[in-house]
Amino acid sequence: MPADLTPPPTRLSATDSLFLDFDGTLVELADNPEAVHVSAALADRLDALAAHMPGRLAIVSGRSIAQLDALFGPQAQHFTLAGSHGAERRTPEDGHSQPERPAHLATATEEMQAVAQAHDLYFETKSFGAGLHYRRNPDAEPLALREAAAIAERHGLTLQPGKMMVEVRLPGDKGQAIETLMETPAMRGTVPIFLGDDVTDEDGFAAAAALGGAGVLVGPMRETAAHYRLPDVAAVHQWLARALENAE
Repeated sequence: MPADLTPPPTRLSATDSLFLDFDGTLVELADNPEAVHVSAALADRLDALAAHMPGRLAIVSGRSIAQLDALFGPQAQHFTLAGSHGAERRTPEDGHSQPERPAHLATATEEMQAVAQAHDLYFETKSFGAGLHYRRNPDAEPLALREAAAIAERHGLTLQPGKMMVEVRLPGDKGQAIETLMETPAMRGTVPIFLGDDVTDEDGFAAAAALGGAGVLVGPMRETAAHYRLPDVAAVHQWLARALENAE
């Protein structure tokens, strides 16, 4: 086990950009993604931070932008969003940018759904991917990983394991999403700070560090490219509150 990391500073300067993962970072993980709820307190806090950091607060998530819009409501329009692991983006300058949904992704989605139905797994469809969740049935992990890997290889898609789930999706990662967003007028030349909990966030930690910033691991200590750590979602909420109090 590597040495533990310290919490990040609670002051965000006028030259910082803040990137936030969603599941496991801003909200607790749930048995299925539809069970997640965004509290009014969290939405209001992020809204206030976004006002202090115009164009420099982004949510970078494996969820689609449509899912994030449904969870945050109208306030989602105040944040920069990178959804579907960066395959789609929405910024104040450029609006909503996304690729065409290829036909082979629809076929892969149908195959993932068939696996879920055959083995009592929770199936999640996304704008540019599909997932199998086995949190309610942990013994199904080897089967889910094996079936998803075969589907991803068959259709030329990216295999993305996560916490008690596996996903097939279009190529792209959160590191590339952060690098792209850091070229927007509001973020260009700033220092990126990225909070995330999963192995899917490691690319983002590495990208933030390469751009002169830092990643913040949320959850138990493990091998990571992050420079700081917060123990859980509650600690993230506390950190955001302090950062808002100290915002310049």
